[in-house]
Amino acid sequence: MSTRSSWKSTPYGQVAMYIGGVKFAVPALTLAAIAMIWGTWIDSTVGRDIAFERVYGAFWFVALMALICASLILSVAVRYPWRKKHIGFIIVHASLVSLIAIGFYTMRTKIEGRIILQEGSQERSMQLDKQWLQVVEHTSDGGWAPKAAEVVTAAGEIALRDNTRAEVARVTITDIWENCEEVLRVLNDSPEPMRAIEIVTDPAQTTGDWVPQIEAGEPAFAFGAFALRVVPTGQSWAAPTGSAELVILDSAKQQQTLPAPGEKLGGTAWTVTEVVRFERATIGRDGEITERPTGQANPAARVLLTHEDGSVERQIVFQRFREQPFVGQVSGATASGWQLTYVGESLTEPTLAVLRDGEGRTSAIFASPDGEPVAYEHDGVWPWNIVVGGKPLSILQDFDRARGSTELQERPASGDSNSPAVVVEAGGARAICRWNSPTPLEVGGKPLMLQYGPVRIELPFTMKLEDFRKMDYPGSEMAMAYESDVQVTPDNGAPQAFKIHMNHPYKQDGWKVYQSGFLGEDVTVLQVTRDPGLVPMYLACTSLCIGILVTFYSRSLSWGHPDIPVPFPQSVEGESPANSGHQH
Repeated sequence: MSTRSSWKSTPYGQVAMYIGGVKFAVPALTLAAIAMIWGTWIDSTVGRDIAFERVYGAFWFVALMALICASLILSVAVRYPWRKKHIGFIIVHASLVSLIAIGFYTMRTKIEGRIILQEGSQERSMQLDKQWLQVVEHTSDGGWAPKAAEVVTAAGEIALRDNTRAEVARVTITDIWENCEEVLRVLNDSPEPMRAIEIVTDPAQTTGDWVPQIEAGEPAFAFGAFALRVVPTGQSWAAPTGSAELVILDSAKQQQTLPAPGEKLGGTAWTVTEVVRFERATIGRDGEITERPTGQANPAARVLLTHEDGSVERQIVFQRFREQPFVGQVSGATASGWQLTYVGESLTEPTLAVLRDGEGRTSAIFASPDGEPVAYEHDGVWPWNIVVGGKPLSILQDFDRARGSTELQERPASGDSNSPAVVVEAGGARAICRWNSPTPLEVGGKPLMLQYGPVRIELPFTMKLEDFRKMDYPGSEMAMAYESDVQVTPDNGAPQAFKIHMNHPYKQDGWKVYQSGFLGEDVTVLQVTRDPGLVPMYLACTSLCIGILVTFYSRSLSWGHPDIPVPFPQSVEGESPANSGHQH
């Protein structure tokens, strides 16, 4: 055995011979093929990000491909010194190693995103297709700019890094929500007295409607078949015996008595020309207010004001919704600036008043226009179940220092109107980062602003959509083809017109813009990509094809195959038949 080959008999040499041999390569390649089939299935059924997380970017897959590369390299190394007949073999193996390395490089460096443009609009940045958690900071124009970011694929610890890959913050994602919504919570910790009750009409319900306190003289809260009044703590209430007064407010919101028809309005150029009162008002299909002959009381009024220049203004106000009068111009263009409203209470419908004394005891009074008031005393047990007007209801809670607060809660996905969020923790602090909503969180003693959403990347050109066209299949609304006429202005360059359509992308400095889709009739969706590994991938594929051609069609450059004996050996370049087979 020659000195140059004596290392093969060492333990390390034996390991290298085994890894570089067919007995190792075949099982490794079989496992890689199975993994790729699995990854392709996940990509087509679940999504690309999940496929990358579970297969292509997983540690076990990277390790498997590293072993395959080691096998390819060692299968060449153990045959040193190389001869002319090894050329095809070396080219194929070097090309395969290059393809694997370039594939991982492409996965890490390829950028894909979207530009969505409406006709007439322009954009010089693209939105990446992945979900990112970012550290953002204020910009001079009042917006937010990313300072550091990392892709979110699953719960766990992630490091947020800036453009130089330096770590800015490390946080833990404890949960990922496909959808969330703001839910009102009422707490009993306000520094100022503010009474509120939670009430339901079905005693089986565990959550109900929160009704805040209503000051004396203000209208009660409409609650089903009766009105509900939450009386401030310590105050009393008795059913009113009179009626609410119809008044008018001037431009300074000062209360004025409503003049009779034919009289001037506060010494102005306006005259009250009509006052119509309704006891059971309703709005008809034609939008006009009318009187119902029967039914529940619903006091309202309609007033016409006429200006000296001939302008006529109509105002309609309902006693129950006195803060929202309907004001409209009947003729002319002059507006009065006055506002019709009611002041005071009146018992026009059954009313439940819920009281609370200074010692925290709750009680209630139910009064109706055609009956005697009924009093209820709380028994001290929550929820408080009572029967009002023959119908059961429950008061779940009674707070005397109520404070409204909203919180985000996870909700089931609901189609296209989802609002995703991630739950983030750092050093015991917790925050729910809603999609595209900056959220404060203290990380490592530093107050940071986090945002969950897409990252935008500046492009070396500005793209403006001049016109979008869509052609449908005859007799259907299915798109047959679509294209976008754009004006592209490169940085430090002149504008140029370009038509983007299927298989005809715009290209500049390694960027490619493809026609991807559309929204409606005038919005185009463009796919933007930049792949630094594309050219090296083409070169490696070309090299692989050359190596395969050499292996199969050049006897002088590739004779036989390592580990596979030649059935009928022949001499090549003076070698004896006994030495022409390739053995370890």
